Amino acid sequence: MPLSHTKPKPMKKISALIVDDDKNNIEILEHFIKKYCPEIKALDSSSQKQEAIDMLKSKSYDIVFMDIILDQDTAFELLDEIKGDLPQIIFVSAFDQYAIKAFKYNAVDFLLKPIEIDKLIEAVNRAIEKSSTKKEYALHSSGEIQIPNNSYSPFNFVTISNINKVNLIKNIDILYCKSSGRYTEFHLINKVMLIASKSLGEYEAILQHKDFFRIHNSYMVNLNHLTNINKKSGNYCELKDGTELPISRRRYDKLLQHLNII
Repeated sequence: MPLSHTKPKPMKKISALIVDDDKNNIEILEHFIKKYCPEIKALDSSSQKQEAIDMLKSKSYDIVFMDIILDQDTAFELLDEIKGDLPQIIFVSAFDQYAIKAFKYNAVDFLLKPIEIDKLIEAVNRAIEKSSTKKEYALHSSGEIQIPNNSYSPFNFVTISNINKVNLIKNIDILYCKSSGRYTEFHLINKVMLIASKSLGEYEAILQHKDFFRIHNSYMVNLNHLTNINKKSGNYCELKDGTELPISRRRYDKLLQHLNII
């Protein structure tokens, strides 16, 4: 039977900071957050780069909504001055050319102005989930190992190139990768399959530290989409969309160790 998942409970109090050099933009975003994102209980704002740096250093925020262009500077320069762990970052900008660079800062999302409410809600929910979810695993006598809804590492991306074009695909959108000779099939959550002109081994080297695990000579799976590991009738794993993939005997114990199950 497929496993049902309950959405992780958010932290008791979510705090957020808005950083934008335009006070009108701050007011609009504050209105949207208060109206559509009630999980955020404490909300601060800043229109000055140095003030925002001081606030981030002196107070612990769960989420930061950050414009890209901050007067004569950029959000990236601001973030480079902050040492230690950063909050979950949601970039908000009118300039989509900065999206790829934003990915390098492990942004939770990149929202284009004018903001779409459904995308704002989705980004906030993802940020809360990433902040609050901890991986807990339980071994059941049924022979299935239940995997909770893991906190994602979204907005890292991988380039999938073939003879026609180069696709930039968010890691979280990849269900699994399958070896196809010298090529690799990328199976995505939207049922699309892309073929890349690199081997699975090359992509393993790129993705192995980003929630991906090589479960078989022919398969590498995104652990964020793993729902259970079935030990009956040979070892295989099931993904959220119902896909079942074999786990090779020699990789099975390594997978359990990687998941901290044993």
